[in-house]
Amino acid sequence: MDMELKLVEAFALIMRAGSLTRAETQTGMSKATLSRLLRRLEEDLGVQLLSRSSRKVTPTDAGRAFHAHCEALLADVSGRWETARHEVQEMSTGGKGRLRVLADNHFTTTFVCHVARLFLEKYPNIRCELDAAGREDSPRMEDVDCYICAEAPDLPDVVAKLVGRLTYGLYASPKYLRANGTPSTPKDLTTHVSITLRMPEFAKTPVLHTDKTSHPYVTRSTVGTNDYWVMKTFCVDGLGIALLPDFFAGPEVRLGSLVPVLPEWKPERRRIFCAYQRQRYAAKKLQAFIALLSECMTDLEALNTYVAIAPR
Repeated sequence: MDMELKLVEAFALIMRAGSLTRAETQTGMSKATLSRLLRRLEEDLGVQLLSRSSRKVTPTDAGRAFHAHCEALLADVSGRWETARHEVQEMSTGGKGRLRVLADNHFTTTFVCHVARLFLEKYPNIRCELDAAGREDSPRMEDVDCYICAEAPDLPDVVAKLVGRLTYGLYASPKYLRANGTPSTPKDLTTHVSITLRMPEFAKTPVLHTDKTSHPYVTRSTVGTNDYWVMKTFCVDGLGIALLPDFFAGPEVRLGSLVPVLPEWKPERRRIFCAYQRQRYAAKKLQAFIALLSECMTDLEALNTYVAIAPR
């Protein structure tokens, strides 16, 4: 059984990577070893699973069908292993072991790292690993204890717990407003430069609201990025107006590096989820982390967020 599992795992790794070269880079297993395991699996099954070329591998119809079963099998084995590991580790008093957290890139340094710091102060015997999502080397959902995100993943056996909501506002630097004037209505934004975030969840045009009316957030966008830190730094440097999480811009507002723009106009609050595989929730350390995460969401202003300083 152990050998069969190795063959299945090797095949799944190659399928996820798309080529033997990339699988070697991502896993550290040599291409020769991966190729040998793949051939052994095909011989055992009596079918060809992948068509090879010098640059990539392409699954056959049999390979695609078999891959779905492989992923389900590996997820089940991983889940059962995690359940057993958690039970054994938590038989002793106090929290021990490892907590792996995955977070959307714009939540890592802005929020989640502060929660992780508070968690480690409370549970010093737990080793915490925090990874940013969206990179080639980012771990998969099934390999972590939880995933903090703005869009709950649609995966089987994954629970998405709502931990809070973020408020957003428009911000600009005093330098930008002195040079370009301060908009008095949302319509004025069409004459201003905006710094926009290129993220799938922000693909739709945001709508700004007051107590009485609403207006689409339409701007003359000339600066774009996929990172909140770059967005805020551009804003502090005077490149334009940015729609930022209020808690994230708070330190710069208190310092005077940023100024709220149209403060009475706000987009809808964004929901923040903590997603985890159902079987992992038995772990007390995960329960404690999620509880702390929810608690911190209710008092974001208390977090010691790093500050971007305007150049002099």
